[in-house]
Amino acid sequence: MMAVFQDWIAILLRWLHLMAGIAWVGTSFYFNWFDLSVRPPKGKVLKENIRGTLDEIHGGSFYYHEQYWPNAHPERLLVHAWPAKTTLVTGALLLAGIYWYGARTYLIDPSVADIGPTAAIGISIASILACWFFYNELCFFIENNRVVMAVMAVFVAVAAYGYQHVFSGRAAYIHVGAMLGTCMGLNVWTSIVPHHIAMRKQLNAGEKLDLRHGEEAKRRSQHNNYFTLPVTFAMISNHFALAYNHHRAWLILWLLMAGGVSIRHYLNISFKYDRKERSLLVAVAAAFGGAMGLSFLRPAPPVVVGPVDTATAMAIVQKRCVPCHSQKPTHPTFVAPPSGFMLDTPEQVLAKAEKVVQRTSVTRDMPLGNVTAMTDEERAQLKVWIEGQGK
Repeated sequence: MMAVFQDWIAILLRWLHLMAGIAWVGTSFYFNWFDLSVRPPKGKVLKENIRGTLDEIHGGSFYYHEQYWPNAHPERLLVHAWPAKTTLVTGALLLAGIYWYGARTYLIDPSVADIGPTAAIGISIASILACWFFYNELCFFIENNRVVMAVMAVFVAVAAYGYQHVFSGRAAYIHVGAMLGTCMGLNVWTSIVPHHIAMRKQLNAGEKLDLRHGEEAKRRSQHNNYFTLPVTFAMISNHFALAYNHHRAWLILWLLMAGGVSIRHYLNISFKYDRKERSLLVAVAAAFGGAMGLSFLRPAPPVVVGPVDTATAMAIVQKRCVPCHSQKPTHPTFVAPPSGFMLDTPEQVLAKAEKVVQRTSVTRDMPLGNVTAMTDEERAQLKVWIEGQGK
């Protein structure tokens, strides 16, 4: 009963995290596009201090927008902070509920680093907080945004490399995303919103706006805009075992994230200057092509001499796979076989032969977190047996 309750909590948290994330990213994309698309006003305007105007058409209606610095607090002012705060809170709860509570299954891979749950959770928390403090201090000491992004690119590469040698592949990717996602959320919570509040207080007090508040809020908002595509990839990376279980997984992740940043920069330049930097498309293609090319380069599996009999193969399956993928799983994490995938008999294994080989020998994401300590030799033996049965 408790396991079912926990699953429902996870379902609802994931759903809320996804919904809030969509709203946040959508807002970031829209307002960044708007800021880069407005142009100096032509003709009559309705307010003072107009910085730019924009006409749009959407959903059967035309819209006219003005970007301005007000002299008094607007009567009705919409605020867009809740999606960011909700995404940050639900993300932290999911990280705690899945990767910290289930550390032995999802966070730790004994074949990568044989550490205990307490140490793994401590590394998880400390590294995420360290990223925020490093990035935040970087923003205080360096005003050039390009330098900040370049330094963060190096930081992400080092972090991804470190995570790959401490956590399971799946957890490593999630943690890189969690680092950047935390920076994004805390940018809103500790910088953007406080600067907005300061501006509103000035207007309510009848004071002239201090434009430095707006400039600093805009700066952190732009950083978030560039982080969006790398973070959204990390959010769904648990589906990409081919990448996160690679022996150069950190480099594949870095290339994919660099490609995402390049896409954002290409679009931002296009919005702002009405031109397109073709060299950025080359950078995107090189990043994604490099990541794809790396995925084909894998260490040669152990050589298995001679055929493998059914008894040997099923002994491996019973020891390494059946604790989870059984009609009645014995692993404490599961009350039912994941995805309805059962491997109790040779017939069941052979019925899923292609997927078994893919998950144990190619992507190598099964057993989950290698919780049953399946060896490279056992993976090779199981593959040889399955391929032999097809002849």
